[in-house]
Amino acid sequence: MRLANVLAGITPVENSLGSLEIGGISIDSRMTRPGDLFVALPGHHADGHSFLAAAVRAGAATALVEREVSHPPLPCVRVASTSAALPVVAVRFFGDPSAALTVIGVTGTNGKTTVTYLLESILDAAGKKTAVIGSINYRLAGKVLRSGLTTPFPHELQEVMAGALSGGASHLVMEVSSHSTAQGRVAGVRFDAGLFTNLSHDHLDFHGDMESYFHAKARFFREFLPAGGKRTGMAFNADDPYGVRLAREYPDAPTFGFSRERTVHPLSVDMTWEGTSLSLSTPVGPLDLRARIIGDYNASNIMAAVCGAILLGVPPGAIREGVEKLPAIPGRIETIPNDRGLHVFVDYAHTPDGLDRLLTALCGLAEARMITVFGCGGNRDRAKRPEMGRIAARRSHVVIVTSDNPRNEDPEAILRDIVPGIVAEGFLEASGPVSWEDGYYTVIPDRKSAIARALAIARRGDTVAIAGKGHENVQLIGDRRLPFDDRETVRTILAGGG
Repeated sequence: MRLANVLAGITPVENSLGSLEIGGISIDSRMTRPGDLFVALPGHHADGHSFLAAAVRAGAATALVEREVSHPPLPCVRVASTSAALPVVAVRFFGDPSAALTVIGVTGTNGKTTVTYLLESILDAAGKKTAVIGSINYRLAGKVLRSGLTTPFPHELQEVMAGALSGGASHLVMEVSSHSTAQGRVAGVRFDAGLFTNLSHDHLDFHGDMESYFHAKARFFREFLPAGGKRTGMAFNADDPYGVRLAREYPDAPTFGFSRERTVHPLSVDMTWEGTSLSLSTPVGPLDLRARIIGDYNASNIMAAVCGAILLGVPPGAIREGVEKLPAIPGRIETIPNDRGLHVFVDYAHTPDGLDRLLTALCGLAEARMITVFGCGGNRDRAKRPEMGRIAARRSHVVIVTSDNPRNEDPEAILRDIVPGIVAEGFLEASGPVSWEDGYYTVIPDRKSAIARALAIARRGDTVAIAGKGHENVQLIGDRRLPFDDRETVRTILAGGG
């Protein structure tokens, strides 16, 4: 596409540049391809303007900048804001694919992945070819396309949507992160509907405080959802105080929750280790559903997906079929079968609220001890570490603290931040041979060794929860990405592989 066409409506381009042909868009010189338009974005850790020479070496044809560059190494076009221009040029270059797709966004601290999997299954049952953009991977009709950020940058997002459209998709389900709304990554996406799951302590290293975090989430409904020019719908979890705030702003929007005052609410809920049966009151009549996932929070996620499906006009039969046929979601309260009579679960819970929801759900079914293995990520909000320690101690008989993704922090310093919360709940540190009954904790920095210890002390009927990493298959230590999958680690240990 000609540069003049890509930048039409943003800024005039000199004739000498306007005829340049652009073969792609990039924001990272390491990912730049010959013929690309390199967009120099200012960032928290690096500024794209410092990498113009590297972009030239990679073959960039021209660059978009937002400040004067002395002796630029390639032709540059200056705009007021490269961050604001990026989604506009991406939409133009890739042909505005979301205009031809039915797009639903799911935002919230916890539950986004589960809700998108549920919606994908429901839409499949309705005969719709569906693409998904989420934290586990990007998929089209169940086929994994690639992995990436929960919500990719605008040029990547438009490229994925264009690929989905050319692959025959009619619908797109997308997780919308707070980073993406704060940074404007979803600008240019034409949403048909949006769902809010909940808001709790997370990402405060980025947002600063809960109110700023809330406003980043609310921006999706206030700004990005209506900007696409479609007739949009939205639904909110009115059991969550932040969901209540949003629902007050949009009083005509449906709500979901456990109270009978909600538009979608349960008439009955029954849970076993095998799954959840619930009867829902909905605007399209009562729905009796069976799902292979457990926990009150997953009942809430099911209600969110039901709301989304209703907003998109999916018939009740397809909703019922889609919920029932959904298999286990990778790393989301995923059970690891075994012949030792243990209930072993791997889950992505990495926030105080997420950990509390997970352990509360398991405690409601547990017939013996609860053994919890968890840690906290490095280079992230430190304030949640002791709180997660307190929650683990309140909900468990034995707690084993271990490394999550320490990144560039000292792993043992992270563990030291967690322990005071456990001790505050009266837990004793295990030293030497102990009975491993109620009220003991230990610190084992090596994650594989920690999981092995939990499985070694577990007895028939015990429940073992391994939280924090879920579906992830690498561990981030320093600048290294080391292969590590909690699920495979559990299977190997249970099979006697050490």
